[in-house]
Amino acid sequence: MRPLLVSLLVALTVFGCERGSQGDLRSRVDSLQTVNRNLAAQLESMRDSLRTGQSRSINETTLSPPVYFPSGSAWLFDSAKETLDEHAQTLKQQYGDAEFRIKGYTDSVPIGPDLKDTYPSNWYLSAQRAAAVAHYLDTAHDVQTNSLEIEAFGPMSPAAPNETPEGRRKNRRVEIVAQDGS
Repeated sequence: MRPLLVSLLVALTVFGCERGSQGDLRSRVDSLQTVNRNLAAQLESMRDSLRTGQSRSINETTLSPPVYFPSGSAWLFDSAKETLDEHAQTLKQQYGDAEFRIKGYTDSVPIGPDLKDTYPSNWYLSAQRAAAVAHYLDTAHDVQTNSLEIEAFGPMSPAAPNETPEGRRKNRRVEIVAQDGS
Protein backbone atom coordinates (compact mmCIF):
# COMPACT_ATOMS: atom_id res chain seq x y z
CA MET A 1 0.00 0.00 0.00
CA ARG A 2 2.89 2.39 0.81
CA PRO A 3 4.50 2.10 -2.66
CA LEU A 4 1.17 3.09 -4.18
CA LEU A 5 0.89 6.15 -1.94
CA VAL A 6 4.50 7.15 -2.57
CA SER A 7 3.91 6.88 -6.31
CA LEU A 8 0.76 8.93 -5.94
CA LEU A 9 2.61 11.58 -3.93
CA VAL A 10 5.40 11.75 -6.53
CA ALA A 11 2.86 12.10 -9.34
CA LEU A 12 0.98 14.81 -7.47
CA THR A 13 4.23 16.58 -6.66
CA VAL A 14 5.27 16.66 -10.30
CA PHE A 15 1.78 17.62 -11.39
CA GLY A 16 1.48 20.16 -8.59
CA CYS A 17 4.80 21.79 -9.41
CA GLU A 18 3.62 22.42 -12.92
CA ARG A 19 0.17 23.72 -12.00
CA GLY A 20 0.24 25.38 -8.62
CA SER A 21 2.09 27.05 -5.82
CA GLN A 22 3.98 25.51 -2.91
CA GLY A 23 0.99 26.18 -0.65
CA ASP A 24 -1.32 24.14 -2.89
CA LEU A 25 1.20 21.35 -3.01
CA ARG A 26 1.59 21.29 0.76
CA SER A 27 -2.19 21.19 1.16
CA ARG A 28 -2.44 18.22 -1.18
CA VAL A 29 0.35 16.36 0.62
CA ASP A 30 -1.35 16.97 3.99
CA SER A 31 -4.63 15.76 2.57
CA LEU A 32 -3.02 12.59 1.21
CA GLN A 33 -1.27 11.93 4.51
CA THR A 34 -4.61 12.19 6.30
CA VAL A 35 -6.17 9.76 3.83
CA ASN A 36 -3.21 7.43 4.32
CA ARG A 37 -3.61 7.49 8.12
CA ASN A 38 -7.34 6.79 7.79
CA LEU A 39 -6.71 3.87 5.44
CA ALA A 40 -4.05 2.47 7.77
CA ALA A 41 -6.47 2.69 10.71
CA GLN A 42 -9.18 0.94 8.70
CA LEU A 43 -6.74 -1.78 7.67
CA GLU A 44 -5.67 -2.36 11.27
CA SER A 45 -9.30 -2.47 12.36
CA MET A 46 -10.01 -5.14 9.74
CA ARG A 47 -6.98 -7.14 10.88
CA ASP A 48 -8.18 -6.92 14.49
CA SER A 49 -11.65 -8.13 13.55
CA LEU A 50 -10.13 -11.09 11.71
CA ARG A 51 -7.98 -11.94 14.73
CA THR A 52 -11.04 -11.70 16.97
CA GLY A 53 -12.97 -14.00 14.65
CA GLN A 54 -10.14 -16.52 14.81
CA SER A 55 -9.97 -16.38 18.58
CA ARG A 56 -13.49 -17.81 18.80
CA SER A 57 -12.01 -21.16 17.96
CA ILE A 58 -13.57 -24.53 17.64
CA ASN A 59 -11.78 -27.18 19.62
CA GLU A 60 -11.44 -30.23 17.42
CA THR A 61 -10.43 -33.67 18.54
CA THR A 62 -9.83 -36.52 16.13
CA LEU A 63 -10.57 -39.80 17.86
CA SER A 64 -7.79 -42.35 17.65
CA PRO A 65 -7.33 -44.83 16.15
CA PRO A 66 -9.13 -44.30 12.84
CA VAL A 67 -11.45 -47.00 11.58
CA TYR A 68 -9.63 -49.00 8.89
CA PHE A 69 -11.15 -50.77 5.88
CA PRO A 70 -9.96 -53.47 3.51
CA SER A 71 -9.22 -52.47 -0.07
CA GLY A 72 -12.32 -51.78 -2.15
CA SER A 73 -14.74 -52.18 0.76
CA ALA A 74 -17.04 -50.07 2.90
CA TRP A 75 -18.14 -53.00 5.08
CA LEU A 76 -17.51 -52.79 8.81
CA PHE A 77 -15.70 -55.92 9.95
CA ASP A 78 -15.35 -56.98 13.61
CA SER A 79 -12.14 -55.01 14.23
CA ALA A 80 -13.77 -51.82 12.88
CA LYS A 81 -16.87 -52.39 15.02
CA GLU A 82 -14.69 -52.86 18.12
CA THR A 83 -12.97 -49.54 17.43
CA LEU A 84 -16.35 -47.87 16.90
CA ASP A 85 -17.72 -49.38 20.13
CA GLU A 86 -14.88 -47.66 22.01
CA HIS A 87 -15.37 -44.40 20.11
CA ALA A 88 -19.10 -44.46 20.84
CA GLN A 89 -18.40 -44.54 24.58
CA THR A 90 -15.91 -41.70 24.23
CA LEU A 91 -18.37 -39.63 22.22
CA LYS A 92 -21.11 -40.13 24.79
CA GLN A 93 -18.94 -39.53 27.86
CA GLN A 94 -16.63 -36.76 26.71
CA TYR A 95 -18.39 -35.16 23.76
CA GLY A 96 -22.07 -35.50 24.55
CA ASP A 97 -22.88 -31.93 23.50
CA ALA A 98 -20.32 -31.66 20.72
CA GLU A 99 -20.95 -31.74 17.03
CA PHE A 100 -18.94 -34.19 15.01
CA ARG A 101 -17.82 -34.98 11.51
CA ILE A 102 -17.09 -38.36 10.00
CA LYS A 103 -14.39 -38.16 7.34
CA GLY A 104 -13.92 -40.98 4.82
CA TYR A 105 -10.72 -41.66 2.86
CA THR A 106 -9.32 -44.18 0.41
CA ASP A 107 -5.90 -45.10 -0.90
CA SER A 108 -4.92 -43.97 -4.39
CA VAL A 109 -5.55 -47.29 -6.13
CA PRO A 110 -8.30 -46.82 -8.74
CA ILE A 111 -11.51 -48.80 -8.33
CA GLY A 112 -11.21 -52.05 -10.27
CA PRO A 113 -13.67 -53.15 -12.95
CA ASP A 114 -15.29 -55.73 -10.64
CA LEU A 115 -16.30 -53.01 -8.15
CA LYS A 116 -17.19 -50.17 -10.56
CA ASP A 117 -20.92 -50.93 -10.27
CA THR A 118 -20.78 -50.78 -6.47
CA TYR A 119 -18.25 -47.95 -6.05
CA PRO A 120 -17.90 -45.85 -9.22
CA SER A 121 -14.93 -43.94 -7.78
CA ASN A 122 -12.66 -43.62 -4.75
CA TRP A 123 -14.60 -40.52 -3.80
CA TYR A 124 -17.82 -42.55 -3.74
CA LEU A 125 -16.14 -45.35 -1.76
CA SER A 126 -14.89 -42.87 0.85
CA ALA A 127 -18.45 -41.48 1.22
CA GLN A 128 -19.80 -45.01 1.67
CA ARG A 129 -17.21 -45.69 4.37
CA ALA A 130 -18.17 -42.53 6.26
CA ALA A 131 -21.87 -43.37 5.90
CA ALA A 132 -21.27 -46.91 7.20
CA VAL A 133 -19.58 -45.51 10.32
CA ALA A 134 -22.37 -42.97 10.92
CA HIS A 135 -25.01 -45.65 10.47
CA TYR A 136 -23.28 -48.01 12.88
CA LEU A 137 -22.87 -45.32 15.56
CA ASP A 138 -26.54 -44.43 15.20
CA THR A 139 -28.04 -47.93 15.13
CA ALA A 140 -25.71 -49.77 17.50
CA HIS A 141 -25.05 -46.96 20.01
CA ASP A 142 -27.70 -44.28 19.47
CA VAL A 143 -24.93 -41.73 18.91
CA GLN A 144 -26.56 -38.84 17.11
CA THR A 145 -26.11 -35.13 16.75
CA ASN A 146 -28.15 -32.41 15.11
CA SER A 147 -25.23 -31.42 12.94
CA LEU A 148 -23.53 -34.66 11.99
CA GLU A 149 -21.54 -34.18 8.82
CA ILE A 150 -20.18 -36.88 6.58
CA GLU A 151 -17.25 -35.87 4.42
CA ALA A 152 -15.69 -37.80 1.55
CA PHE A 153 -12.08 -37.14 0.59
CA GLY A 154 -11.26 -40.15 -1.59
CA PRO A 155 -7.47 -40.38 -1.94
CA MET A 156 -6.94 -36.71 -0.94
CA SER A 157 -5.04 -36.03 2.29
CA PRO A 158 -3.31 -39.40 2.68
CA ALA A 159 -2.10 -40.35 6.14
CA ALA A 160 0.85 -42.25 4.65
CA PRO A 161 2.54 -42.67 1.26
CA ASN A 162 0.55 -44.84 -1.14
CA GLU A 163 3.67 -46.55 -2.51
CA THR A 164 3.63 -49.37 0.05
CA PRO A 165 0.90 -51.82 1.11
CA GLU A 166 1.19 -50.56 4.72
CA GLY A 167 0.81 -46.94 3.59
CA ARG A 168 -2.25 -47.78 1.50
CA ARG A 169 -3.74 -49.65 4.48
CA LYS A 170 -3.36 -46.54 6.66
CA ASN A 171 -5.08 -44.43 4.00
CA ARG A 172 -8.20 -46.63 3.82
CA ARG A 173 -9.70 -45.06 6.90
CA VAL A 174 -12.50 -43.09 8.48
CA GLU A 175 -11.78 -40.44 11.09
CA ILE A 176 -14.25 -39.11 13.63
CA VAL A 177 -13.70 -35.48 14.56
CA ALA A 178 -15.53 -34.06 17.58
CA GLN A 179 -16.05 -30.28 17.49
CA ASP A 180 -16.66 -28.35 20.68
CA GLY A 181 -17.27 -24.68 19.83
CA SER A 182 -16.09 -22.22 22.45
